[in-house]
Amino acid sequence: MKTMKNTFLSVIYLSIYCIGYNQDITLGQGITEGITITTSSENIEGSAQNTLGSRGFKPNLNASSRFLSQSTFGSTYDEIKELENLGLEDWIDEQFNIPVGPSIMSEVIDITNQRKAANNDANGGSYDWYWHYGWWDYHMSNDDQLRQRLAFALSQLFVISRFSAFGDNAYALSTYYDMLLNNALGNYRTLLDSVTYHTAMGEFLTYMNNSRTDTILDLDWSVWPPDTLDIHYTFPDENYAREVMQLFTIGLHELNYDGTHKVDAQGKDIPTYDNRDIAELAKIFTGFSYGDNMNFGYGPGNWETTFRLPMQIYEEYHEYGEKYLLNGEVIPARSGTGWVHEDVKDALDHLFLHDNVGPFVGKFLIQRFVTSNPSPAYVSRVTDAFNGEGPYGTVRGDMQSLMKAILLDEEARSCTIGDDPDVGKLREPFIRYVQLGKAFGRNSDNGSFRNILFSIYDAIEQIPLSSPSVFNFYQSDYQPIGPIEDAQKVAPEFQITNTQSIAGYINGLTEWIMDDDYEDVWELYGNEVNVDGYRLQPDYSAELSLINQGRTDQLIDRLNVLIAHGKLQEGTINTIAEAVEQFNVSDDGLDPNLYKVKLAIYLIMASPDYLINR
Repeated sequence: MKTMKNTFLSVIYLSIYCIGYNQDITLGQGITEGITITTSSENIEGSAQNTLGSRGFKPNLNASSRFLSQSTFGSTYDEIKELENLGLEDWIDEQFNIPVGPSIMSEVIDITNQRKAANNDANGGSYDWYWHYGWWDYHMSNDDQLRQRLAFALSQLFVISRFSAFGDNAYALSTYYDMLLNNALGNYRTLLDSVTYHTAMGEFLTYMNNSRTDTILDLDWSVWPPDTLDIHYTFPDENYAREVMQLFTIGLHELNYDGTHKVDAQGKDIPTYDNRDIAELAKIFTGFSYGDNMNFGYGPGNWETTFRLPMQIYEEYHEYGEKYLLNGEVIPARSGTGWVHEDVKDALDHLFLHDNVGPFVGKFLIQRFVTSNPSPAYVSRVTDAFNGEGPYGTVRGDMQSLMKAILLDEEARSCTIGDDPDVGKLREPFIRYVQLGKAFGRNSDNGSFRNILFSIYDAIEQIPLSSPSVFNFYQSDYQPIGPIEDAQKVAPEFQITNTQSIAGYINGLTEWIMDDDYEDVWELYGNEVNVDGYRLQPDYSAELSLINQGRTDQLIDRLNVLIAHGKLQEGTINTIAEAVEQFNVSDDGLDPNLYKVKLAIYLIMASPDYLINR
C-alpha cells in the first residue's frame, strides 16, 4: 500500500479457490460456487465479493440481447450494441430517468375527436379499439422500455379486462393503463392505493357502489302500526377484499422469506386468511362511488371525466365501527372529517407491511422477467430489495430497487446458468409479437402508429387488459402434465399454449413476416387518407446486405443475436441456413433475397431455441 497527496492506492489481493471446475471461469458474471475473494483494504470493505457478481459488468452482444429480452418488449441491433458499451446498471438508471410519455388517454381522446369531427357526430362514442390504437402508439413511439415491460407485467397482477362491465369504453382501459405506467417505477404502496381508488378496478371487482351492512324491513303499510312481513340483511361485496389479499399482496399461504410455503405441525400449508378475514376487510371497501357523481349509486355524467378521477367514498354508505383484520389488527371506530379514507389507508398499510408481500410480489415479477422457477435464494435476495434491504435501496416497496434486484441478480445474469434446462421461461405470445415490431426499427410514414390487435388476440390469445378472468391469462403455479409436473416445476405461460394458439402463432408469423401484414389498421372514418401510413415500416437493409453478398452464415449469426440472444443450437443454425439457401421465390416481381431474410426470421421465431428464453 502506498499513500500520496490526494491519492489513495490500494492493492487488492484475490484469493481464488476453484473446486471441481473443469471449465474456463469468467469473473464478473455471477459464478460464485467454490470461489472466495478477499481484499487487503478495509476502506472498501464488502466490495470484494462484488467482483464475482454481475453488477456493473459490461456484457457482450449476446448477453446484452439476453438482458434486453428480459427487460424490454424488444430491441434493435443498435440498442444491443449501445448496451454493450454502457453496461447493465447504467442502462437501468437511464431508463429510470426517462419520463413517462404522452398518456394513452390523450391519444384516445384525439382519436375520438377526429372521428366525431369527420362524421359530424357530437355524440360519437369511444370504442375499445381506440384503446388498442393508443396502447400501440405509446409503445412504438416512446423510449421508456423498462417501464413499458413492467407496466405490462403489473397489468397481469392487478388485472382488469375489457371482457367485463366496460363494454366498448376505451376511457376505462386507457386511464387504468396510464395509471400503471405512471406508478410502475414508484413505490408499491402508492401503486396499491392508485389501483384501489381507480374507477375501472371498482367496476371490475364490483365494489363500486358497495354499501355497508344493513337491515331492510319489508313492511305492510295497510295496517297501523305497520306489520313486519320480512327482514333482509345486506352485506358488503367481498370481491375486492378477497382479491386484494389473494392476488395483489399476500397470496393464499404464509410464505418464508424465500417464497417457500410455511407449514404447520402436520406439514400442511398455513392459510394467510379465512372467510371471516374477507368479510371484515370487505367493510373497508364500502361507500366507494364515481369521482364525479353527485349521489351514491347514480350513473356518471361523462365517461371521459369519470375514468380520469379516482373514486370517492360516501360516509353514509361506508361501514361504521371497528374492523378486525389479519393477525389481530383492529381498525378503530372513527368519525369526523376524512375518517373513511383513514380506514382504507390503515387497511392497505396493514397488507403492505405483511411479511408475505416481498416474496409474493418479488417471485411474481421474477417469473414475468427472468425465469419460471427461481431458486429460493434468488427470491430471498429480491425480497431483501422489496423490504428496503440489500445493495439497491433502503425504502420498502421501492420498485426501482426491486427491478435492479431482479434483473441484476447472479441467477439472471450468470454466463452459465442460461444453459441450465431448469431455468428460463416460455416467451409470452404477445411479447414475441411485439418483439418482432421493435427489432427492425420503429418507423412509420405518418410518424405515429395504429394497431387494433383484434386478429392478434384471435391468433395468440393474449393482448393487454384482455384476460378472461381476474386470475390473468395463466396462473403462476401452472404445471403442464408431463416432465415439468414430474420435476415439480411450473411453466405458467404453457397454460395458454394449446393447438389453437400454437397454430395461430405459426400462421401469424406467416402473415406478420412473409406477407407484410403485421398490424390491424382500420380507418377512423370513411375515406380517411393514407391509413397505411400508420403501419410499421421494418428496416431489413443490414440483413439484406448480407444475403446479397451470399453471406448466409453471417445473416443467421446477426439474427441469432438480435432475436434469439445467441441461443440457437448448431443443428438449428444449420437447418435454417440450408433452408434459406435453397429457398426460391416463383414470382419474378418479388425480391428473392428479401424473402430469404424474412424466411430466416420466420424460422428462428418458430424454433424451440427461441421460444424458450433462457
